[in-house]
Amino acid sequence: MEEKIKKLDEATTASQLSLLDAESKLAAASDALDAAKNKLKKLSPEAQQNLEFNDTELPDLISAKMLAESECDAARKRYETNEKYLTIMREKCSQKS
Repeated sequence: MEEKIKKLDEATTASQLSLLDAESKLAAASDALDAAKNKLKKLSPEAQQNLEFNDTELPDLISAKMLAESECDAARKRYETNEKYLTIMREKCSQKS
């Protein structure tokens, strides 16, 4: 039982690090998208009217943010699942003692 807890603890730690990395990537993607939006808002009204959506970097930045959100959600679910099972295993182990 202790071996299972140790492995689950290691998996939980790894998934927590993965979650932190995914959150960092999401924050960077969000910041890049916000910066691009602000840059476009600062353009003159004439320049904004002549600008096509696909002429900007917005499609790529939106895609990057969506991917980062998806990865962050998956990492969060993995971490929460590991944490839940680790708690259950520790409770079972302490009840047996």
